[in-house]
Amino acid sequence: MDKTLLEICYKKYNKETNLSWSEIASQYNYCSAEAIRSKFKKYRKANGTLKAKDIINEIINKDKNKVIIGDGDKELIIPTSTPNYKESVEIKQDNSQVSDKLISMSLAESKDPDFVLKSHGYSPDEFTLLSAKNSMWHMNTKEDGVKVLYSSKVSVKPKIEYQWNEADAKKIFSNLKTDISNKVNIKPLQYKENGKLLVVPIADFHLNLLSDKLSTGNEYNMQIAEDIFFQVINDIIDRIEDKPFEKVLFAVGNDFINADNLGGFTTRGTPQDNAESWFKAVNKATELIIRATDMLTYIAPVDVVLVPSNHDLHTMFGVIQTVKAWYRDDDNVNVDDSPLPRKYYEFGKTLLTFSHDIKVKDALQIITTEAKDKWSNCEHIILMLAHLHQSIVYEKQGYLEVLRLPTVSGWSRWSNDKGYIQSERKNQSFIIDKELGITDILNTVLD
Repeated sequence: MDKTLLEICYKKYNKETNLSWSEIASQYNYCSAEAIRSKFKKYRKANGTLKAKDIINEIINKDKNKVIIGDGDKELIIPTSTPNYKESVEIKQDNSQVSDKLISMSLAESKDPDFVLKSHGYSPDEFTLLSAKNSMWHMNTKEDGVKVLYSSKVSVKPKIEYQWNEADAKKIFSNLKTDISNKVNIKPLQYKENGKLLVVPIADFHLNLLSDKLSTGNEYNMQIAEDIFFQVINDIIDRIEDKPFEKVLFAVGNDFINADNLGGFTTRGTPQDNAESWFKAVNKATELIIRATDMLTYIAPVDVVLVPSNHDLHTMFGVIQTVKAWYRDDDNVNVDDSPLPRKYYEFGKTLLTFSHDIKVKDALQIITTEAKDKWSNCEHIILMLAHLHQSIVYEKQGYLEVLRLPTVSGWSRWSNDKGYIQSERKNQSFIIDKELGITDILNTVLD
C-alpha cells in the first residue's frame, strides 16, 4: 500500500480521523470501501498494528532518505525526501491558466477554494476557480512532524467582469502617499479667450514596464519613464511658450501603468515584466499626473480626461480619484473620472473622441450613435486611438478623422516576441481652433 494511504488507514483504524472508508476509497480511486478495508486488513495481519501517532512521532531510525518505524518484521518505511515533481503553469488563448504543483495542506484545506487559489499564487479577488483536483501524493517527515503533500491541479480564469467599487478604492488608495508638495492653486499665465485648445494626450506610456537590451533591444524602467515623461511635457511647454490658449486638455490613462494589480498582471490577467512593486507604480503615476497638470495649468485652465484601457483599468480609476480629490477646490482644473470606454469632448465646431481602441470600420457608427447630441453640431469629428504604439492616419469617413497615437514608451518582451514593430518613439500633441479644427501637430521625438 502507498505509505501516505497507509498512514490514513491507521488513523481511521484507531479512530483518529472522521474520514469514512468510502471517502478514503474515493480519494485513492478504490472501487469500494470494502475493497480498501480488506486490503488494509491483510496488511495488518502481515505487518502488525501500529497507531497513527507511532507513525508520526516514534521515529526509531532515520537517514537522509527514509524513517523506519516499528521493530523486526513489523516495521513501516516512509520516504523523507520529496520525490521529483514536475510543476507547470499553462496559459491558454482564452486567458485561462492551468497550474499543477505540490502543496502541503490538510484535507479540509484541500476543499477550500480560496486556500487552493492562494496556494497556486492566484488572488481570489482577481481569479475564478474553474476546476481543481487535489490528490494525496506524498508524506514528508520533517523535524516538526509529518507534512502531507497533495498533487494539486487547478484551472483558473481572470475575473474580467470585476467592478471597482468605493470600498475597494478607499481600502487600497487611502494609505498611498505621493511625493508631491502641498497643494498650491496656480494662475494660468497664457490664458486668453481666443478659441485655441492645446490637446496633450499621453498614450501607451506603460509606467513600470521593465525592458532591457538583452531581451527586447531597448532599456525602459521606472526612472527612464519619468525622465521621458517630463521631457515630453517640457518640450510642449517650450514650443508654445508665446502662444495663448483658452483651454488645455490633458488625456491620461491609455495604458499609463503597465500592470493592474499586485500580481503584476494586466486587467485581463496577462503576465507583465514589471520594474517595481504595484504600490510604487501607483504612487509614481499619481505624482507624475499631478505635477504635469500643475505645469500645464500655468498655460491655461486644464481639463484632465481619463481614457480607460486594457492594462490598467482598475488602477487608473483609483489613481484618477486621488487626482480629482487633489484638485477639488481648484477652479482651474477639472477632472473627468468617468470609467466609460469612450470620452467625448466638444470644443467649438470640433468633437474630440478618445478611446484606447475600437475597430476603425465601426467608428463612425459608434460615435454618431453615442454622441448624437454633439456630432451634428460639429464640422470636425476627430477620433484619437492608442494601443498599437504607432502613429497612423486612417482614411477619412465623411467628417470623421481617425488618428492612431504613437508612444514614447519602451517595448516589452511580449511585443518584441510577437514582432510588433515600434518604428519611432514620439508623442503627438495638437492645437485645435474652434472654427478650423486641428491646425498644428507638435511631435516630440526621442533621440
